Amino acid sequence: MNRLQAGLLTTGIGAVLLCSGAITETIRSDQLHSPTETLMWEDYSQDLRNKLTRSWSEGLEALHKVMGQDNDKENLSKWKLYYDLEHAKHQIPRKEHSSFIQVYYGDARRSLLENGDFMPALLLDPDHSKAIQFWEKHDGTYAIITMEKRLDEDGTRKWLESGAQIINKP
Repeated sequence: MNRLQAGLLTTGIGAVLLCSGAITETIRSDQLHSPTETLMWEDYSQDLRNKLTRSWSEGLEALHKVMGQDNDKENLSKWKLYYDLEHAKHQIPRKEHSSFIQVYYGDARRSLLENGDFMPALLLDPDHSKAIQFWEKHDGTYAIITMEKRLDEDGTRKWLESGAQIINKP
């Protein structure tokens, strides 16, 4: 690879990372607002912004019905919603980033994510020990991957997948 190709590749990777981070907004899961302060979000058409906001809002509603109904289930209203992995991973300790990213992009995501699916979002609980990745699939169902931080055999805290499922719209 010559210097020009390497420079173009580096610039392209940088642009992708910059754009993916630009549309991220941290919001309370019970107060869904469009991330309007970022340049990238403003560059999207109003139609696309509306589709993503609707998709994430309906996904949160579906999650609340499946995972947040009983007293023994999660209180998802206190979890924070992230539209981007880059901003979510800064909420967890740096030494856990590797295992978090490995689970985030793991086998469950690869097997559930298909062409035509919407962009995933991530819910992170207040103590940063559990996360739920979800997205609307092309057929209108929602893919959900739950992740938890646990101690492994050698006493190291690692993120592990704790479940994956497809649910219907509310």
